[in-house]
Amino acid sequence: MKLFYIFPIILLAVSLLFISCSDEPSSLGVELVGSDYITVKTYDSINDTISQNSSLFKSVIPLGSTDWILVGRHQSPEQNIEASTLLKFIFSLADSLKTDVLADNINVLDSWIELRNRYTYSYKDTLATMNFTVHKVNSYWSAAAFTIDSLPILQFESNDVSSNFSITDTIYTFNIDNALPLSWLKNSADNTLESNFGIYLEPTTSSTKVIGFQALTALSSQAAKLTVVIEKPGAYVDTISGFIAADISLVDGPIPSLPPGLMCVQSSVSINSKLKFDLGVLPPGIVINKAELYITNDSLNSVKGTGSNNSLKVLFLSSDDSTTTEGNAISLLSSDNQYSGDITTFVRTWLGRNENYGILIEAGSPTLGLDLFTLKGSDYNTISERPRLRITYTQQKNQ
Repeated sequence: MKLFYIFPIILLAVSLLFISCSDEPSSLGVELVGSDYITVKTYDSINDTISQNSSLFKSVIPLGSTDWILVGRHQSPEQNIEASTLLKFIFSLADSLKTDVLADNINVLDSWIELRNRYTYSYKDTLATMNFTVHKVNSYWSAAAFTIDSLPILQFESNDVSSNFSITDTIYTFNIDNALPLSWLKNSADNTLESNFGIYLEPTTSSTKVIGFQALTALSSQAAKLTVVIEKPGAYVDTISGFIAADISLVDGPIPSLPPGLMCVQSSVSINSKLKFDLGVLPPGIVINKAELYITNDSLNSVKGTGSNNSLKVLFLSSDDSTTTEGNAISLLSSDNQYSGDITTFVRTWLGRNENYGILIEAGSPTLGLDLFTLKGSDYNTISERPRLRITYTQQKNQ
């Protein structure tokens, strides 16, 4: 009778033994499993001697694929930003309407554009004023390639074709000169008759904030809308819609003037920072178990818009030009006035290749809004608040 109970217990013990033997070794010193003399250590840039350096720079990127278009101005002792926008609308006309347009049988009675501030994004003061003028564009532009550096070659008319602004918390509505949508209708019917290069929204000098409006995306039901009231005299009055075909923001602003020891990243203006730790002090032949990066926020000089994304991301730099990256970005999440994340793969690659160009730091949403993340850099006067790299590694005891 006792054997009836003992046999299942023995069988279970043998099964567990085989299961445990079949497990793969973990990454905790996997290359050193053959040795009985291994130890796990930690290298911390706060306590140990790891030299580091940080810098910031500005690049120019097209903003045609972002979720928001930006219009407005922000001026302060630290920065001077101006954001303008290009919009283009097209029509899908029935053949009968095309015929009437080509025969000059159509009049435009009224026309207006609606911009929706979907996320109520404002940079910086939500109570500040923002207005803009609207201009007919006379030269070609592409949302995929046009940038702030292209703005000097843009041809647009000086007269303002907008009127009757209506502004709420979430919607900006304004009329445009009826001659403009009529020319676009003619272009839709026959593109040799008129041109359609859209309109340019330029902030007025009295504007003191930047607004983020919904841009054209795959889910663009809230993007810019054009409504046109047309008339065929003696026949009908009808309302038709123009469809947003392209939009892009053009954001101009210098690198912010910051106190010594700080670095920064800024969305849309495309200001990024570069950070590099010298890992030559690490012992040879070690296995990296984990590497954690911590960057301290400087809340005094940071500027965030409403509804901003409070995160950063870092990318692996594969050359010394500060812009060439490879692989996926790693997110740095915010907690207790610090941004932190796991960059184990970066450190392992640096040691494996014996090549280290550092990391690129950018905003979590680098083409969304204008949020300025000011960070404490490698030369910050308080050593404990400089960027911190904490590495846990395994090595043989006799090394």
